[in-house]
Amino acid sequence: MSEPSTGRLVASEFVGTTIVMLAGPGVIVFGGAGVGELGVAISFGLAMAISIGVIGAVANPIFSLALLLARQITTREAVSDWVGQLLGGIFGAALIFGINDTNRIPGAANGWDRFGFGELGSVMAAEFVLSIVVVTVLLSAISQQRSNVAVAGFTGAAYTLAMLFLLPLDGGGINPARSLGSAIFADVTPNALGQVWLFVVVPAVGAVCALFVWLAIDDSTIDDTLLDDTIFEDLADAVTGDDD
Repeated sequence: MSEPSTGRLVASEFVGTTIVMLAGPGVIVFGGAGVGELGVAISFGLAMAISIGVIGAVANPIFSLALLLARQITTREAVSDWVGQLLGGIFGAALIFGINDTNRIPGAANGWDRFGFGELGSVMAAEFVLSIVVVTVLLSAISQQRSNVAVAGFTGAAYTLAMLFLLPLDGGGINPARSLGSAIFADVTPNALGQVWLFVVVPAVGAVCALFVWLAIDDSTIDDTLLDDTIFEDLADAVTGDDD
């Protein structure tokens, strides 16, 4: 089977990420108190499941990063994914902004010190740990040769659980495209763009660490990843005691 074209990859990630934006930040903005954090978390998870299982997208830059490191996709595919995800995140936030009568979004951006959100250290730790959890579920479901529907379901469920934990703490991040898109159109103090670095850097680091967690529970080895023949291989050998 031939590799998907760059245009198809960009388009699918654009559509998938837009769906995630409408189902996540959009529900936060328009759902009101009646939806609640449980409803938002479920909406996030369903959108992720739909994106993976129906659209054929992963709709999250850290997922594409992990798949690239695990040699599940090529560099061209990863870059195409990131372009579509970035554009989808911005476009989705712009749609919410437009539907909201071009009023900036007051409550859907990520942050660590507004509206009673947690402090910086707590948010960093939570984003790091939950990124590892969700990415590990994705990689494990794929490596066990689950059907696309099963991969979508398991990843969506893990995403829902992560959102239940993160929503009251920082607004629910672990997706740089979602965080950046919301920050551009946010109306919060302090400026959400000044805090968005955390929601880009920490989940990305978490995705890299998730690769090692996945390797610890999977039959694959570091030689099967992009990190073979690097300092990471020496580190893995030191941890496992493998001198081969």
